[in-house]
Amino acid sequence: MKKSLKAAIVLIVIASALTALFACGQGGEVSGDFMTLVLTDGAEYTQTLEVDLNAMSYNENTGLMNVLESLRLQEKLTYAAESSAYGAFLTAVGGLTQDERAGRYLTVYTSVEKDKGTFEAENHVYTDKNGAEVICYPSGVGVSAMTIQDGCVVVITYVTY
Repeated sequence: MKKSLKAAIVLIVIASALTALFACGQGGEVSGDFMTLVLTDGAEYTQTLEVDLNAMSYNENTGLMNVLESLRLQEKLTYAAESSAYGAFLTAVGGLTQDERAGRYLTVYTSVEKDKGTFEAENHVYTDKNGAEVICYPSGVGVSAMTIQDGCVVVITYVTY
């Protein structure tokens, strides 16, 4: 009886680990007409891009990475990313570059509630071209798994540890 219980527990643990592993690697959704991408250092540098999702020149359905790669191919933006077990890890986007020595890393906020992180952190408030405020939450998913949909706002900025 004890051996059967141990075997069942081991199988459950392995199944849970495999589910988590494969779920992390799934791509995000990209749908809709337009989205806004904001790059800001919070002080002197801000770049705002209105992205036509119908004109995407790259479509691998990998969330924000799909948008960044499409903008790179259109020569509208540069970025650098490293591969990790959790998908892409951004190290530079536009005029923003992480600096590990200074403890400064890129962080991503999104207006898509489904991707909202469950951790405690301040939201980012973006004011659109019409003066409306859009609440952007710290993303709880990686850039490869983010949901990109019509009208969404994604803000990339710095976090310092």
